[in-house]
Parts: sequence; structure tokens; C-alpha cells
Amino acid sequence: MTTLLDALNAAVNHHMAGRTGPAADAYRGILALEPAQPNALHLLGVLRAQADDAAAAVPLIGRALRAQPAAPAAWGHLGAALRAAERPERAEPVLRRALALDPANADALDAMGATLHALAIYPAARRWLERAARLRPSHAQTLLNLGTVLRDQRRFAEAEVCFDAALTRKPDLADAHLARAVGRLVRGDLRAGWEGFEHRWQRFATPPWDGRPTGGATILLHMDQGYGDAMQFVRYAPLVAQVAAKGGGRVIVETHPLLLRLFAHSLEPAVQVLVRGPEPPPHDIHCPLMSLPRAFATDLMSIPATMPYLAPAPGDVARRRDGLVASGWTEKAGLRVGLVWAGNPRHRNDRNRSIPIAALRPLLSVPGVRFIGLQTGDARADLARLPGDGVEDAVERVRDFADTAAILTTIDLLVTVDTAIVHLAGAMGVPSWLLLPHVPDWRWLLDRADSPWYPSLRLFRQPRPGDWTTTLGTVAAVLKAHAVKLARC
Repeated sequence: MTTLLDALNAAVNHHMAGRTGPAADAYRGILALEPAQPNALHLLGVLRAQADDAAAAVPLIGRALRAQPAAPAAWGHLGAALRAAERPERAEPVLRRALALDPANADALDAMGATLHALAIYPAARRWLERAARLRPSHAQTLLNLGTVLRDQRRFAEAEVCFDAALTRKPDLADAHLARAVGRLVRGDLRAGWEGFEHRWQRFATPPWDGRPTGGATILLHMDQGYGDAMQFVRYAPLVAQVAAKGGGRVIVETHPLLLRLFAHSLEPAVQVLVRGPEPPPHDIHCPLMSLPRAFATDLMSIPATMPYLAPAPGDVARRRDGLVASGWTEKAGLRVGLVWAGNPRHRNDRNRSIPIAALRPLLSVPGVRFIGLQTGDARADLARLPGDGVEDAVERVRDFADTAAILTTIDLLVTVDTAIVHLAGAMGVPSWLLLPHVPDWRWLLDRADSPWYPSLRLFRQPRPGDWTTTLGTVAAVLKAHAVKLARC
């Protein structure tokens, strides 16, 4: 007769052998008989976390800890799952409890370092990860996490050593290739960075295009990341069309519905623009939009930066301006400044790049400025928390990025955090100020106030992690001088 212990041992054997389906079935079988069995709950949670389903892992491991609250491994795995679920604020105290119970728990040490990294507490993150690395010096994930923190501390040579060591132990670790690529890209070593950056996507069945002549082939260019990435790199589509035309080929750009009208107006007839569907349209070769810089061997001196390359349709602009005239909006004096303070909350780095609206008060107090809210999503509701009529909401009835582009033609300046609208404004040549966290996305490079990707863009950087006060104080002072200069003209 099979006992519960026998069933648990069988489930663990399946789990350790990588037979995830039978392992999950076995754990669930145990829990059907004993719903609070802590080991089955814990290990089923670990299994879900290993399948990249951290949201399902958290309640399972939490139930295990209610039944067995002094289990250090379960506390460590719960903390790691919370971090993977993008909840680092909750993960940190959980991991501290795990390490209080077992200071040598390498998994918990690693997760603590990764958690503090997500919270932009870089020196402490590095210390925890160095402790984990001393316990398991050949562990690829720990080396990757340590290298990522070192990279974000600008200790690039040490970071490369960690990434190389991780890849020696696990050559197919895509995240290590990507982390190393980001370190090269942010330093401006673009050609080396593009190579590692190829590990971010899965190839189609058709051959990838590498920049060579295409004959009469149909080339499919497709989105593989977000809206902003698509707008940044669609600048290459006309260049691809020039290559294709020499051999009688053609180019298709497949994109999201929210970008369709904008791209179609800006790119057709040189390329055909289609909405992305469940299956790609017929084509011979393909290339993700973010792989086009590699195909063209782009470096800092050869970035295509002829502006504008995106524009709204004249009809959209006319309707927007007619509406503003009818409302009396155009008769009001002052520098017209569009404002965006938050990105997509589901972005893994959103806590570092978005700004609490209360922190904007020094900026909003600058005289001679009319602020126009271009914020979308949940953060748009924050406008109600501002006193008086500080910011006019301009995104009512906005359907897509073509409508947003039409709004951008009515302002003098955009001030924004690092989200999609900065790419739209940059691609249109609209003067824009970008507020960047201390560790910026790779495309904004380091220690410069301009961008080779967008000539109309000015960068304002945090001097230290989390310090929006200094950054916004600087922006407010520069904006005040800008408004005074305009008033004198």
C-alpha cells in the first residue's frame, strides 16, 4: 500500500528528473488527500515558479508556510517568487526571515540580491550576491545576477567577467547574453551589443534577414518588443525598402493596431503596413524591428537620424486644431508643455522610471507655462489629486498613436519619463525633455544630455538612485528660463 511519504518521494523524483507534468500531478494528488501537506504545497509552488508562473507559486508556498512556519527553504522560495512576480517590496522582508533562519541559504541570498537590485539599492544588492557567489562560485544564475548589479554600478569590466563565467557554465543562458549586450550598448559599443541582443527573440520558420541583397524576396519586418521600440526602429523600414527594391523585392511591416494608422501614413507606399495577426503574412525572409540596427551594422556614427520619419495625417491634425480653436484653448497665453509622468505599471522597471505625481509640484509651479496632460493608463487618474487647474487633460477621445501624434503638433515642448511617447515625439522632431532614472535604459547611453537617436531630445538624469527631487528641480529651473525667454520674444 502506497503511503503519503512514498507518494511524496515519487513526486520529488519526477521533479528532480525534470518530468514536470507527472510531478505536478503527483503533488496535486497528495493535496487532494491532505490539502495542507506543507511539502507538497511548497514543492508544487517551486514547480510553478520554475515554469515562470510566479503569481501561482506565491499562494502555494504561502499556504505551506502557514502549516510549517519555521521552514527556511520555503521562506526563501516565497521571497524569490515574490521578486519574480515584480513585488520586491514584499519580497525583501520575506527573504530576511529566510536568512535569519538559515544564513547560508544560497537561493535566498541570491534572491535578496536580485530583490534589492530591483529596488535600485545597488551596494547592498552586490553584497548579498557576493555572499551567494562565495557559497556557490559556479552557479550561473548567481553570476548573472551579480554581473547585472555590477553593470548597473558601472563596474563594467567586473560585470563582463561575471557574464563570461556564467556563459562558460551555461552557454545557452539567454539572459546572460542579453545582460552582457546591454552593458555594451549603454557604453556605446553598439556593434558588439547588437550581437548579444539577438538572444531576446525566437526565430520564425523563415530565414532571418541579415542586411544582404534580397533578390525578389518579400521581407517581413515585425514587432518583437513594445510600442516605443517599434517607433524607434521602424526608421529602418525605408532603408530596407531601398535594398529590396534593387532586386524587385518588397517589404511588409507588421505592427500593433495602435500603431497601424501612424505607420501606414508615414511609411506607405514604400512599404506595406499590416496589423499583426495570429499568423505572419506570406513572406520569404524576416527581421524583427529591433534587429535592424544589427543588419545595417549601426554604430554611434551611423544611426539614421533624419527627422521626422513619423507624422500624423493632415486630417487628424486639422481635426485636433479645429477642436482646440472651438474650445478657446489656442487663445490662452503661455508655453505649451505636454507632460507624462508614468509608464506602463507592468513594465519591470516601472518603479524606477515613473514619478509620483506629488513630486511634480515644483515643476508645475513654474510661471508662464501651460501644462497639457498626455498621460494615459491608470496614472491619468492622478490628475484629480493636483490642486486647481494645474494640468489640462488632452487625451480624451485618443484612439491610437496617430491621434497622440496630432496632439504633439499643438505643443511647444514635451516633458516625459521614459515611455513610448518620447519615441513618438523624437521621431516627429518635437522638442522633448526626457527624465531618466540613475540607471537608464541602454538606448540613452551614459553621461550625456543629448541622444544620437533623436536630435530634438534633451536628457535630464537622476544624480543618484531615486532622486527625482534634484532632477525635477533642475528641469523646473531650465523650464523657467525657457518660459521667460519665450515671453520676451
